Amino acid sequence: MEKTGSGFYIIDAFSLRQASKKPFHLEKRFLNSGENDMATTTTSLEEAEIKREALLQERREKLSRKFLEVQQVVKQAQARKESQRRVFQQSLQLAELKRKTHIEQRRAASKELVERAKVIARQNSLRFEAEQARQRRALQDRLERSEARRLHMLSQPKSRILVTGTTPIASSHSRKKKKKPSSATSSSTTRCIIGVVTESDNGDGATLSRNVKAAVDKKATCDQHASSSSSKHQSMIGTTKKKKNDTWKNVRNVFYNLSLPWSTQASTWIPFNELVVLLRNRRVIQVIGKLLRMLLNETDKDKSRKWSRVLLSAYMMTICPCEVFQDMHAPQEQQLLAQAKQFLRQFELVLESNPEATPGSAARSHFEESWNAYYALFEAWKAKDMKQLVANMSSYCIELIRLKETLGQDDITVRQQLDDQIQQTKDRIRHVGGPSALEQLAETENAITSSTEQQQQQQPISVPPSPTPRPERLDSQQEQQQQQQQPMADDELKQMLSGYTHEGGISNHQLAHEIIIEPEFKLQKQSSALEDHIRKIATRAFFDRVAEDIKNGHSEESLPMLMDDVKQRLLNLLRQGTSVYNQVDEGIDIALITQEAKQNTFDLDRTLQYVVHIMSQICAPVRDEAIRAIGEMDDPVQRLRAILETLDEMALDLSNFRLRSLRPHLIPIAVEYERSKFAESLSNNTVGLARTRAWLQQAVRRMNEVATQRNPEGVPTPTPTLRADAVFEDAFITLLTSPQIIDATTCPETLAMDVDRMRVYQNEIQSITIVAALVMLAKNFGHTGDLNELTKKLFIMLQDPSTTIDNLASEIERTVQVSPERKPMIRAMVDKTVSHSDTVYSLLMRRVGSVIRGQLQSGKFATREVLLSYGLEYVRKPLESLSTRVAILGRHHRQVYATWYDDIIADEIKAISSS
Repeated sequence: MEKTGSGFYIIDAFSLRQASKKPFHLEKRFLNSGENDMATTTTSLEEAEIKREALLQERREKLSRKFLEVQQVVKQAQARKESQRRVFQQSLQLAELKRKTHIEQRRAASKELVERAKVIARQNSLRFEAEQARQRRALQDRLERSEARRLHMLSQPKSRILVTGTTPIASSHSRKKKKKPSSATSSSTTRCIIGVVTESDNGDGATLSRNVKAAVDKKATCDQHASSSSSKHQSMIGTTKKKKNDTWKNVRNVFYNLSLPWSTQASTWIPFNELVVLLRNRRVIQVIGKLLRMLLNETDKDKSRKWSRVLLSAYMMTICPCEVFQDMHAPQEQQLLAQAKQFLRQFELVLESNPEATPGSAARSHFEESWNAYYALFEAWKAKDMKQLVANMSSYCIELIRLKETLGQDDITVRQQLDDQIQQTKDRIRHVGGPSALEQLAETENAITSSTEQQQQQQPISVPPSPTPRPERLDSQQEQQQQQQQPMADDELKQMLSGYTHEGGISNHQLAHEIIIEPEFKLQKQSSALEDHIRKIATRAFFDRVAEDIKNGHSEESLPMLMDDVKQRLLNLLRQGTSVYNQVDEGIDIALITQEAKQNTFDLDRTLQYVVHIMSQICAPVRDEAIRAIGEMDDPVQRLRAILETLDEMALDLSNFRLRSLRPHLIPIAVEYERSKFAESLSNNTVGLARTRAWLQQAVRRMNEVATQRNPEGVPTPTPTLRADAVFEDAFITLLTSPQIIDATTCPETLAMDVDRMRVYQNEIQSITIVAALVMLAKNFGHTGDLNELTKKLFIMLQDPSTTIDNLASEIERTVQVSPERKPMIRAMVDKTVSHSDTVYSLLMRRVGSVIRGQLQSGKFATREVLLSYGLEYVRKPLESLSTRVAILGRHHRQVYATWYDDIIADEIKAISSS
């Protein structure tokens, strides 16, 4: 340590230096801090570079994606433009094709018209040339006759020319006309005059004058012996001859102007409809009649008018044989067709070759021979059709007569209508078949009148009883009216329907109801699967026993009984008194069959063949094939079995035919008959109106709630808001569109006879709604095919009881052609759509009910625009058919039960108004 001059001490601190680490630490820290800053700076730059590259890469990728998207959009736009261009090109090609086709059709039509015009022009040219040639020949003939007369007059003495005057001309004219009576008269007169002149002519002029005067007086004396009528007749003959030549020329020219087709030129033929219109023209018939009168020397206009129609029929046969003949390949039709063609050729030849042909010419002779042959064949062919027509009209008249006998004397109006129809039919039969056909019909009518069928007792109606029967009484006036009307309806229905109820196993009441509701109603055998199986086994065992008896020689035990059954069934199909009835009654003798069976001499095959022959004569055309098959069977037992089964079917055919004939006469009395029967059931406490009352009361409350919601302010209306018709229609449609199944225990009593029918209608409504919903679903999923085909397939699938939701979904998937990822969605949507709780299903069900209600109210089906707006355009046909049937059923029930319906509805409206 040293002391300085300033008072300070200097200490050597180097030796005192310790490793306090602080200075060193700071230095080191600063040194390390610089290194760390450099390292940090380096790391930050690298990270920044990396981030920059990442950012740039991201932007490059983004730009690349945008570029690809732009390219894709450009390609799509180009593709759309190309597609539009192709569509436009295809449209242009299609338009060009249609234009060319149209032009080609126009060209072909124009060509055809030109060809026809050429043909007509050629015909007119030929006719003009023929007319010119005829006129030239006539002029040449006149010149020759004039020259001959001039030379004849020059060769005659002057005295003879002065006396006879125009005698040579008259003689020549008479020779040209070739009329024997007039020629004889003229020649006798000429001979008289010439004789006088010859005797007195001595060359003296005075004597010649006296002789001329005497000759004139002598001629007058001769003329006095001829009657004035003969002179007038000769004058008329001369005038008629001149007019006849003019008429033939005019009529032939008019015929050519009619433009009728020529049989030898197929290019002039026209279609059937145009040909019918042309040949029915009165002018054509008149011209043809005049030509035939001239060619055949006929003066009767009525006969020529008939002949003209026969001739025009030849045009029909030649040009349109398929439309004229039912079987143009039959021998008679072929012969008639060939003769018609030959006759038309002769007719055209006689017109073209020599229009003024005389009766002795070859053309006229060939024409007359051809006409006689054609006319005979035509009349024979017409007679065959007339016989068939007479037979059909006679059958119809017999059915009307039998219907009149069935009605009895109760309904005078219906009987009067039937009498009018029978008389009209008889007049037609007399006009077509003559008196002989009426005589046969009169015999049949007498037989029917003498053997009217007996009435059968009416079977009681089966109405399911009400669980809470409450008969509704009518007031005394209504009861008296119904008691007065009921016997008439009962008697009429019993008479009309007697003999038919046992065929179908139903009562008169049910039968009348079915005939009114179902226009195509047919009686059918009532059976079940079990009954059919048991009947089949029993029938097989029975006929096996019959075969065994025949084989063992004991046919008398079974065959007489069976043949008697066959006989009775045949007789039931025939009318008593007819020749066929008597023939069957006498031809199948059961006593004789029994004796022959005991002696083993009965010819079963021959008898069965006779039965088959009778069946083939009286059966409906639909049974011809079955009866033909029976006739070809070898086993007589199987043939007998088939005969019995076919006779049952023929009995049903006959009953159904008679029911169709009865339907127009049942309609006026069926409503009153059903009303009286229901009133009788109410009075007997066999049926009540509890369910009907509840059904209508619900409809009144429902409609009242809707009316209240539409008028929340309670504004009074001038007219009642609820009508009985509207309430019934709403209740009826609501019952049909309800998801609950309609059955006999819940259905209103008034609809008891139609429970099965309404259940069918309900199923049809649900099917239509489901199909409409599925079609709408397929349309929303992009279905591009034919939706009508899809609709048909869906209806067919719904008719199959084994169809499931998966089947419907599979059909939708197949038609829509969606990706596999969307198939579960379709299945879910189908499952949801066919559910009754689905919104779309409920909406479409209400729309279907609205369409049916409109048909029930107005009697008219909804328009196409309405169906299109409702989404029901693809189910139009089944919906229209169903609406028509439901409307018929609803209107009939409204008419029958209006009295009870109106009372129930009025009581409920009054109760609501008072509450």
